[in-house]
Amino acid sequence: MKFTFTPEHIVLNDLLGRDIRYIIPNYQRPYSWDCTGKSERNNQVNIMWDDLFTFFNGEEKGEYFFGSMVLIDKAEREFEVIDGQQRLTTLILLFVGVKCFLNGLGKENYPKEKKEEVKLFIGKAAEAVDDIIYNKSTLGLDIEKKVRIEKSAEFNYDQILEAALKCKEGFVDEKLTNEQRRIAKRYFVNRNYFTDKLKEEFLVSDIFDESCAKRLDAFTKFLQNRLSIVRIKTPNFECAYQIFEILNNRGLPLSNKDLFRNFIIKEFTELKNNDEDTFADLKPVDKWNNLDTNYTLTSDFIGRWVESRKGAQQKYSAFNDLKQHYETYHDEIRIKKIEKFYADIEVDLKSYSLIVSDGFTNSKIGNKIKFLNITGNLRYTQNLLIALFRNLNYAGGDDTNVLDFVTTYEKYVLNILLSPSKRFSNSPIYDAIQALNRGNYDAAKIYFELTSESVANLKDYISGQHKDNYIAKLLISKYIWYQETESDDVVDQTLNFDSATLEHIIPQTPDTNTNWTKNFNRPFLSEMTYKLGNMTLLTKRMNSAARNFDFSIKKQKYQRTLLPLTQELVNTDSIDSSFFESRQERIVDGIIKDLCL
Repeated sequence: MKFTFTPEHIVLNDLLGRDIRYIIPNYQRPYSWDCTGKSERNNQVNIMWDDLFTFFNGEEKGEYFFGSMVLIDKAEREFEVIDGQQRLTTLILLFVGVKCFLNGLGKENYPKEKKEEVKLFIGKAAEAVDDIIYNKSTLGLDIEKKVRIEKSAEFNYDQILEAALKCKEGFVDEKLTNEQRRIAKRYFVNRNYFTDKLKEEFLVSDIFDESCAKRLDAFTKFLQNRLSIVRIKTPNFECAYQIFEILNNRGLPLSNKDLFRNFIIKEFTELKNNDEDTFADLKPVDKWNNLDTNYTLTSDFIGRWVESRKGAQQKYSAFNDLKQHYETYHDEIRIKKIEKFYADIEVDLKSYSLIVSDGFTNSKIGNKIKFLNITGNLRYTQNLLIALFRNLNYAGGDDTNVLDFVTTYEKYVLNILLSPSKRFSNSPIYDAIQALNRGNYDAAKIYFELTSESVANLKDYISGQHKDNYIAKLLISKYIWYQETESDDVVDQTLNFDSATLEHIIPQTPDTNTNWTKNFNRPFLSEMTYKLGNMTLLTKRMNSAARNFDFSIKKQKYQRTLLPLTQELVNTDSIDSSFFESRQERIVDGIIKDLCL
């Protein structure tokens, strides 16, 4: 089979041009992007908005690179989408959000002095959005969506998309399964998320005045003319899927590291060749080996370095952004451009190695970093920490400013994780990084400081019930690491978070005729089962062995672990309600003390 394809660098106006059709085939997974999660894994829409709007508001006037799409060229201006359907669908929903925002404006939102002009703009702007979403006949009487989802044996999601495009409030079908209903809901929730964000940004005291109209017009033109995509057209599925596999499995991360290696060696080789007398002893390969051997130079580091320096998401591949940043360096009399660049890389690589390899001599800070490394959004946390360590010249030891900043950030992260109404956004991270890069530690920390009301709520969240096992496991681990820093034992215990599982001492569904049902009333069991005082950690095998048994049997399983929080249960002859209440108070107080709440 001949392997042929046509890559095109285009802007959104071309991607969604006139009489174009994109078919999402029925073998594709359903629409999966969310705006309601706590991390980048389930909050892609929120992050997309933050990145787009931050770029729009910034000083950079170039293009925003939105990634690539792999398509099968089916017919004249008709394509089957192999890769890129999540971004394509979400872009359509963003423009629908603009239309719904405009359609939702009423006379109460019009400024008195220019009511008719603004009203006219709204009509024309909504019509322009329709031109992006729909193909229209010559007279505009017939319209069709530019993006269509093929009907599968499971369910016709195209009718969901159709309804979302018309600004309807929702889609109800009693025949939907719970999973189908969850997928269908995404179209409306994500569209409404964009609509709400547009209200925040383009209304002033609930009024859509002339300045708001001009700014919204500038934003939509930014999306149409400066949001760029690489559209890869292929003749058949085999070719398209091979490209998809290469892009997703072979690796931008690894190739970025290889390119970086070649770049370092090349630049130092040129430096030596241009001034052999001064750099006679220079060995370019040794420069690379120093970075690769003495530090934890993972494939992710290049992206983390770029974003920690820019205070913004990488624009293209990490290596291309790194080269672009390199061009901001200049030769000086005593030090050359590549030498300055290399020194900066090495400083930040030391910080990155600390963060990912736990090389801290200050155990309190080290344990807090361990905790942050498992709370999600690792990419942004690492970007922030690299910038923090750089700003404070931190090398892993005692530092009250680092401890204070990291603790403040911990509280911020936990508040997002535990609060039902809070959602992760990368904007405060990048804003804080920019402040740190300007040398403004205090301004950076402000982005993460909680109000007194949020602090009170966070205490309540910690002391409350936790039915999400991962969150409960995070908090129990937090307490265990706090215990470690408070202990003066000569033996150190290491918690392996990945291999540990959450154990409910009082089982979630206790067997009848066990001490749980005999010694505790139903209201107490209902209240305490999902609180931290009833939790500890075990290995997966031990957890399975403990199960729902009587406490006397569970104790035998607990004897096999060295974890102090679990071992203390072995030395307990009997347990009653006061035991769990005391344990709850001790664990919650420890976490709150460690967070300085």
